[in-house]
Order: sequence, then structure tokens, then C-alpha cells
Amino acid sequence: MSGMKLKIKGWCKNYPGERPPRFLRAFLLLFLSIEEAHGYELIEKLKEMGVKYETYEVGYVYKTLRNMEKDGILESRWNVKEKGAAKRIYRITDKGKKSLGNWADVLSNIRDSIGNFLEVYKSINKD
Repeated sequence: MSGMKLKIKGWCKNYPGERPPRFLRAFLLLFLSIEEAHGYELIEKLKEMGVKYETYEVGYVYKTLRNMEKDGILESRWNVKEKGAAKRIYRITDKGKKSLGNWADVLSNIRDSIGNFLEVYKSINKD
């Protein structure tokens, strides 16, 4: 995954809602469908894709990983072979792969809706 060239734009600071959509589960499933990883690696991959969490929000990522494991879409094991503290390594399950496919469908529909929105917007704002 380290050679991944895909990069999304960071979220706009002026997003008109309380908080921009982040689709955290979708990104985590995508990363874990490529290779298993521990939480810190996943947070770094999120940053590479433009999805940044403040220090006080990092716990939300770990909570989401634990909830995804409870839902059976991820599995984890402790890596005690490397030096330093043991790290929980996550991997996607078959149920998780189905969930990732569902996310891809949802995000494709959202992309199409946004494209339609922008097309209409451009047609009424020809400046």
C-alpha cells in the first residue's frame, strides 16, 4: 500500500455542516483489504488520503476499529514479535469485504449525486 498514488483533497474548513463526512469505516476497510495493519499505521494512511484527525480524536479511530471487530467485519491479533509494546494488528474478514463492496456502491452513488449537483450549479453560475 505504500506505493499508493491515490490522494483525495483535504476537507474544506468551511464545510457548511457541523462536521464534514469522513467515511471512516470505508477508508479503514479499503486499507485493510490491501494489507493488515495496526491502528497507528491506519491513522497515517488516513492522513495520506487527506482525512486528518486531531490528537483528541484519534481515540475515535480506535473505538471504530473495536466496533468493526465486534460487528465481525474485522479481526485482530496481538503482534508481540516486534520490539516495543505489543500492537493489535487488524485484518478484514469476508463479511468486511462485503461491507467494503457496499461502501463502494454508496460512495459511487454519492459521487454521481455530487456530479449532478455541480453540473446544475455550473449551469446557473456561468461567471
